[in-house]
Amino acid sequence: MKKKIELLRSVDLFSTLKDHELQVVARYSRYYRFQQGQLIFKTGAHEEELFIIKKGEVLITKPHTDVELARFITGECFGEMDLLDCAPRNAFARVSEDTTLLIFPMKGVAFRDVLQKHPEIFARILYKLLARIAGRIRSANALISEKVPWVQNVRKQLMRDKLTGLFNRTFLEEDFPTMLKDHGSNLSVVMIKPDRFKHINDTYGHDAGDRVLKYMSDTFTSMLRKDDIAVRVKGDEFALLLPDTTSDHALKIAEKVRRKMCILDLSAVIDCKGIPFPVSIGIATYPVHTQNPVSLTEIATRMMMSAYKSGGNTVLLPSE
Repeated sequence: MKKKIELLRSVDLFSTLKDHELQVVARYSRYYRFQQGQLIFKTGAHEEELFIIKKGEVLITKPHTDVELARFITGECFGEMDLLDCAPRNAFARVSEDTTLLIFPMKGVAFRDVLQKHPEIFARILYKLLARIAGRIRSANALISEKVPWVQNVRKQLMRDKLTGLFNRTFLEEDFPTMLKDHGSNLSVVMIKPDRFKHINDTYGHDAGDRVLKYMSDTFTSMLRKDDIAVRVKGDEFALLLPDTTSDHALKIAEKVRRKMCILDLSAVIDCKGIPFPVSIGIATYPVHTQNPVSLTEIATRMMMSAYKSGGNTVLLPSE
């Protein structure tokens, strides 16, 4: 009992309890020994237990993988949150060497039953636990505040297409609506799809196809104005977001893109010469065609696909 109390007192959660209170906690705790490699718990288990490592080491891993989420050593504890919420566990806990754990409450005893018998003691424990959780939240918020450039960099990576370096569909779905509000006058979406990309993929291989997509994106970027944005929406479909651009102006830009693509020299990226590279283009303009950002891209996509299915190498507006 004395050794249990000493171990419990070393844990922050129980450090402020008096001796007689620690005796109560110790009475509901028990030592368990685990051999190297043995599971302590696995995903899906419904348990309310806190684990204190008397000796050894415990690894917490993702389900069905060897990805390590956390590592606990002698003197540390884990599982505090399970005292509050008996939700199914979402990770594996396994000992990496022969390990002795003090488990509270011991197997066969429910924490809620102990709480009802000794409310005055465990109210203090729960208060301490909530204070720890609040502290962790404050620390996380402080970390985020201090690392704003880092957070922004991560966000940029999430918004970028890895192959082309252009913005991706996530940007189109999450940030584009805000962009639309900032350009209340006119904003046009130009959707672009190459007419013969499948032929290139089938004939020269997917690596060649990737090089062509990158070449396309570089070409679009070179043609953009300062505030224009190019997006790889999916596969071989691209979008140009053109702020402060009417339908008539967007049509001129789209025609310029179409002509440029027709004479694009693909021999720069694949082993071929003289392969035509026509594209199908659709346009939609805010607020002329819709005031909904989702509908705007849908309309432009519909126009693009109509141009594609009608033979390609053309630009379509909703009015057409």
